[in-house]
Amino acid sequence: MTNVITSTILSRRRLLALSGAGAASALTLGACSKFSRAGSDVAADFILADANVITQNASNPRAQSIAVKNGLIQAVGTNNDIRNLRGPGTQILSAGGRTVIPGLNDSHMHPTRAGRFYAAELRWDGVRSLKRGLQMIREAAAKTPEGEWVRVVGGWSPFQFEERRLPTPAELTTAAPDTPVYVLYLYSQGYLNAAAVKARGLGPSTRAPFGTRYEFTEDGGCILHAEPNPDLLYGSIGALPPLSIGTQTVSTKHFYRELNRFGLTSVIDAGGGGHRFPDDYGGSDALAQTGDLSVRISKYLFPQNKGQELEEFQTWTREWETGVNRASHIMNAYVLMGGGEFLVWAAGDYENFLADRPDITTRDNWRPQLLGVTRHLLQERWPLRIHATYDQSMNHILDVFEEAHALEVAEGRLGFAGIRWAFDHGETVQPATLQRIKALGGGMAMQARMAYAGEYFLDRYGVDATRNAPPFRDVIEAGLPLGLGSDSTRVASYNPWNTLYWATTGRSVGRTLLHGERHHMSREEALFHHTVGSAWFSQEESLKGRLAPGQFADFAVLNAPYLDVPDEDLMSIESDLTIMDGKVVWGQDDYSGFVEPLPKLQPEWSPVHTFGGYQAG
Repeated sequence: MTNVITSTILSRRRLLALSGAGAASALTLGACSKFSRAGSDVAADFILADANVITQNASNPRAQSIAVKNGLIQAVGTNNDIRNLRGPGTQILSAGGRTVIPGLNDSHMHPTRAGRFYAAELRWDGVRSLKRGLQMIREAAAKTPEGEWVRVVGGWSPFQFEERRLPTPAELTTAAPDTPVYVLYLYSQGYLNAAAVKARGLGPSTRAPFGTRYEFTEDGGCILHAEPNPDLLYGSIGALPPLSIGTQTVSTKHFYRELNRFGLTSVIDAGGGGHRFPDDYGGSDALAQTGDLSVRISKYLFPQNKGQELEEFQTWTREWETGVNRASHIMNAYVLMGGGEFLVWAAGDYENFLADRPDITTRDNWRPQLLGVTRHLLQERWPLRIHATYDQSMNHILDVFEEAHALEVAEGRLGFAGIRWAFDHGETVQPATLQRIKALGGGMAMQARMAYAGEYFLDRYGVDATRNAPPFRDVIEAGLPLGLGSDSTRVASYNPWNTLYWATTGRSVGRTLLHGERHHMSREEALFHHTVGSAWFSQEESLKGRLAPGQFADFAVLNAPYLDVPDEDLMSIESDLTIMDGKVVWGQDDYSGFVEPLPKLQPEWSPVHTFGGYQAG
């Protein structure tokens, strides 16, 4: 029997005939005819039926069908419950029994920066062997024109490789003898081949920034070390040829669809080093203006001028208003939230587990700088977030926050009362510190950095510390808001299923057991904290993360049953169909015909043309 989708989600879409396994993705014409007709004022715009829906709504935890109207969830229930919402113009699609989840929400990534560079980068995310990674460099170098670089900028771990090791400059030179190559591993090390050293004009007399080091190798290449200051790594990225503004816009659109591939519909943008606001946001700005965003972005601003952070924030608070949606036709899709993840550079403690823990109190003026910025943001009522890896750093920062609060209250203002604020990361945060955070009304945004660098943490700090890094259960039991995320793309991969694997199994992408069992989340918990939990940080926990009436119509139809697959299959999950704002933003396999094609990616030599993004399988 052949089934036909007669009214597709995209208007004027050709009829799609399905048979065999594909038949599960269509409602039969007979099934459609059983629906009674609703008036146009109440009829749904779109109905997804025949699904295994994980709603995360306690009053209705499982469902079969979702009705969407005007970009919002209209109703959720059984197929019979929803049938009366079908009208003449209702578009109907079957999930064929697939699992449906609320759209995933990354609590901390760097999407606008990643979109700028996506077309120029070669991704090792998901690559299973270093041998294959080097072959990819060889193939990319053959297509890269003179003056351009092959760049692998984060998102991978040496422990994901069969060889379980880092590359060498000599291997990069062998793979690309004439083309400059830069490979970044987290914010720990960078690798240059001989052509890159020559192109940069580096040599033994080249001075490295404080807290960094060049290691020139006999083959003519170089290893860049952050010890633990990542300025040398930031600077080396900044020295690479940029893409044009127009190219960045198309690059960004492709990157956001790549996020949709994994069921991501919302991200919280933590700014980033070398990423200036508003100058470097052109690609995302353009998509917001045309209504072409396929993820909702809540962004925080990261100052770039060391020692002048207060002046930057004063300019931003004078010229920009938080909480305003700047996207055309899409609710809450492009919103400035506040300041962070860095508030002042002097208070950044970095996450380089190949180097000793830094002590922020050794830096000149770190405290008055942080106090000044904090008080200014509190007075302007801007939400804020701050990067901190280690418990020691968090307590020093909390000393400043508590002082800022006391001073503000003493002068008749509210201080932290009513302010959404958070620590980012917090791998070694302790229970007493969590209570200090709770007293000031803060939350914890925790990312999958340990999944990519946990083996080095284990070597440096031992088993006991690793089993509690980060202490998920302590955060949950303390009653703090907790959002899961990736810290992609330069640290971790943007694939959220790697994060969910790590959060539920305690294992890295290299399958090394890191977390103690006490901190393993159930799959339901992990999903909650990667959706509703993350929404707290953008003040949207009542708007997204649940499939319930009145929530945003953001959800993903998965290619596997999330709650039932074996642990080792979690990282293979993708979305077959992703809906954002009630519209298809991603479709593959049976649903591949339901999403508009993207404009052609430029430049012609882009590694994405050859390899795509995340390397599955």
